[in-house]
Amino acid sequence: MISSDSSLPKITVYVPAYNVAEFLPRCLEGVLAQTRPADEILLIDDGSRDACAEIASKYPGVTLIRHEINKGLAAARNTAMRAARNQWIASLDADCVPAPDWLAQLTERLRDSSVVGVGGMLTEGVQGTLADRWRAVHMPQHWGDAEILNPRFLFGCNNVLRKSAVLAIGGYDESMRTNGEDVDLSLRLREKGWNFLYLPSARATHLRYDTTCSVLETSWRWWRTGVNAYAGGARLRSVLGHAIQVHFRYNFMERFLVDLRARRWSLAAFDFLVLAYFPWRDFRLWREQKRGLRP
Repeated sequence: MISSDSSLPKITVYVPAYNVAEFLPRCLEGVLAQTRPADEILLIDDGSRDACAEIASKYPGVTLIRHEINKGLAAARNTAMRAARNQWIASLDADCVPAPDWLAQLTERLRDSSVVGVGGMLTEGVQGTLADRWRAVHMPQHWGDAEILNPRFLFGCNNVLRKSAVLAIGGYDESMRTNGEDVDLSLRLREKGWNFLYLPSARATHLRYDTTCSVLETSWRWWRTGVNAYAGGARLRSVLGHAIQVHFRYNFMERFLVDLRARRWSLAAFDFLVLAYFPWRDFRLWREQKRGLRP
């Protein structure tokens, strides 16, 4: 159903930031250069130890909200949700630069009263290393080139959400800290009957760069939170089972075959690191939980 109100809704844009001073100027400059200006801009500094706060303070129109200690991405998102003055709240990660019409594209699709959120396309702007190229192929933060009603979830890096709906279900799960909080929130909103829209014309560019270790760790965390693996705690039997039945068949073999067919020989070689890393990371998680350490 389309709302009878033809005016465009007011929107708050927030940027969660934790030790991302090297990316923050380009991100904020992109937000301030939108063809459809934001009605409010929040920078949520989640206990950064670098110059994030000082950088944000130099940009007129940006309101700085600081956590004294690092609480995690989910907590930063909840802080933004509670502090925002407007009903529609757009999120942009600090290592992303929006296209000039990013907010205009998102805003145009908010008149549908059944829609709780709209997500855009994030493209990888850094592909200088093998790790970066592997991330671009196997860890995309978008759903392709076509508009989609109700994708599986909206990526947290680049979206706009209805504040009242998010707060009504308790906001983001802060126990998830920095991974999977967007998937979890999306699933809970869908359970309430809300619709999502994926809009590839709302574009942003990712400035992140990775090392071999960082991309393997992030990929493993995505897998763990995406399938809710070890939600009840890791057991040695489940670690061994995942190594044989899940990591080899899906996390390795599916990617490996895709890379072979595309003749991406260097990425196919990198896939073998995944085959070794994921079972090792599962085993490390089991050891940490056995010793009572936070994973």
